[in-house]
Amino acid sequence: MTVQEALQQVSLVSANFGNAKVYRTILLDWFDFIGGKPGEVVVVDGGSDATMQQIYWDLFNEGKIDKLQLIRPNHPDNHKDICYIQEHAVGAIASKPYLLWFKIDSLPFRKGHENWLAEALELLERKDVFAVGGSFNMNSKHHDAWPGWYFSHKCSENFSIMKRSSFIAAMEEFAGVYISSGFRTINPAAATNQSRYLIERGFEKYMERHGLFAIVKEEDPTWTIFHTNLYDEQLLKAREDSLARRNLDGYMDAGNSQIKPPGVYYGTPEPTWIKKLRIRFGQSPLGPHWRRFKGLLRPQS
Repeated sequence: MTVQEALQQVSLVSANFGNAKVYRTILLDWFDFIGGKPGEVVVVDGGSDATMQQIYWDLFNEGKIDKLQLIRPNHPDNHKDICYIQEHAVGAIASKPYLLWFKIDSLPFRKGHENWLAEALELLERKDVFAVGGSFNMNSKHHDAWPGWYFSHKCSENFSIMKRSSFIAAMEEFAGVYISSGFRTINPAAATNQSRYLIERGFEKYMERHGLFAIVKEEDPTWTIFHTNLYDEQLLKAREDSLARRNLDGYMDAGNSQIKPPGVYYGTPEPTWIKKLRIRFGQSPLGPHWRRFKGLLRPQS
């Protein structure tokens, strides 16, 4: 399968809120990362303001967004605690055979790896693979695959590729009654205090029940997808650093490391007290151990 053939099979999907200053820029970064404009781009918004809506509309008129759904900020389905309604909708209204999930605060980078998308679609034909994923900010490794890859029991909307049919099957099995009710009955993710993460919890339960995994490419300076949890100006700064390949140590391959704590968000500014400790340690015999110590102090998710 060629890159162009692979692209035409993919819906690039995302639920989004805000980030008007960076949305266009990072959306186009994702186009570059996957090798061009995919067969379909689908966006469901969670109540952004008129400025953000204009950005969507401009992208829609330019043909860079193909399906766009907006919701009024005061609509009862619009709240950060039930953002899974928009997340479900964006996958449901997509129509290509494969869904490529992304978040605008996740920064993709690759140098080379030109055929990665076609290779990812081929991996989805394996009987043990639910998704091709990554962009983890904590250890998510389940077991080794082959050199350069590992299997994960996690699957993130920050970045993952799956068959649309797999998405539908996972949601129906985990939350079919809840979805059919218009999200008005009991959220099945509430049993584990993960109500907001209905979609990802559904992915993970489906993998668990069927003996499936996400397959993840190990990160290196030629291939990273960093989750930032940043907005606007700070997100732009993190993007500049990522593209320049600055400050990579301690953030690459967080999903494949036992020593990284939860909350390894690329580009998150250090608190002042940590900066002071870094300076102090850097001037002491403990200086060589600062990087490991710093990792233990990063903000928790």
